[in-house]
Amino acid sequence: MKLILCILREEDANRLIDRLVDAEFRATRIPTSGGFLKRGNSTIVVGVEDHLVESVLTLTRDTATHANVYVLDVARHERL
Repeated sequence: MKLILCILREEDANRLIDRLVDAEFRATRIPTSGGFLKRGNSTIVVGVEDHLVESVLTLTRDTATHANVYVLDVARHERL
């Protein structure tokens, strides 16, 4: 399992969330800010099985003009 963190501009975040939900991925959007101008950003968090990572990355590439994407290994996952 992988945890994908996408840090992108606010204006791209809504479109990406819509596309992820349409593709039946569960995603969480967290409002964030940073950088020199402290512009509004969003961090989108998606947990997926390894074979679905490329699908999420493709949606992100097709939707966001600029994004920082981190793909992290998840040692353990439990749904409570």
